[in-house]
Amino acid sequence: MTAAGPWVCGNCRSLNRDDASRCYSCRSPRAMAVDPRATEQRREPQTADTPPAVKAKTARELGSRYRSSAGFAVVAQVAVLVITAITLARTVLVIWLFRDLQDSIADPSTFDSGAALDQAVTVGILHYVMLAAWVAGLVAWGAWLARVVANIPALGGGWPTETPRFAFISTLIPGGNLYWTTSTMRQTITALSAAGAARLGIITAWWLTLTPGIILLLNIGPFRWLRALIELAISILLLLATGGDVRSLLDASIGLELLAGVLIVAAAVLAVLLIQHIERLEAERLTALGPTSVGSTAG
Repeated sequence: MTAAGPWVCGNCRSLNRDDASRCYSCRSPRAMAVDPRATEQRREPQTADTPPAVKAKTARELGSRYRSSAGFAVVAQVAVLVITAITLARTVLVIWLFRDLQDSIADPSTFDSGAALDQAVTVGILHYVMLAAWVAGLVAWGAWLARVVANIPALGGGWPTETPRFAFISTLIPGGNLYWTTSTMRQTITALSAAGAARLGIITAWWLTLTPGIILLLNIGPFRWLRALIELAISILLLLATGGDVRSLLDASIGLELLAGVLIVAAAVLAVLLIQHIERLEAERLTALGPTSVGSTAG
């Protein structure tokens, strides 16, 4: 029953608003709505203990189909590697520039204004290239994650909190994606794993390396202010420790760049492992259920 007006979820019998496409309580789609007066239309409620095969069968009856996310996963992993390479190249150039400035402060005769300007321009250009790579990478990651989320019902994982569209769009929102994307992947791993067997430590490790790395490197929006505050605090400590040596200000910047580079590399490795882990969970569930049981389609 999908007529206009408030509707009753056929899974948990919750009453939902007319404009709701999913049940607010169990996240079942509106296609599972039933006539509250016709109790025989009520489906057997699905819980965490409901076998994946039963969930997959219900999802298939409601139109869910499995479509491989392997191609998107490859693109996302390549994007991670490209982003990491560009980011590291920028980090090396920035550190090189700061080292040259330190040398020129110690010995002004070594200062070459033309070379310094060329280095600064190169770093500036590479910074924007890096930002463009991050945007393209987020699009690739969002496309992969949206496909994975769309596959969860067909693979017997139940109905996720987020829709595929939200999974894609939320990945593109700076700052918010650090929360929403992590939450979506956590739900995905839990839904596709056996009860009580979800391995979530990799997500925590990925988030703990990626978040500070982004704050220190991207230098845009709210991240710029966080980086500035961290740099200011370190600079003050170094100035006090060195008796006011201005070169310590550059030491603070160099130290943060090195730390950010290490964190980004660690986050990249964990991101690739995370993608592969989720793809492996999909493959294992697909094998357990069988292609015909999930309504598998090409694409």
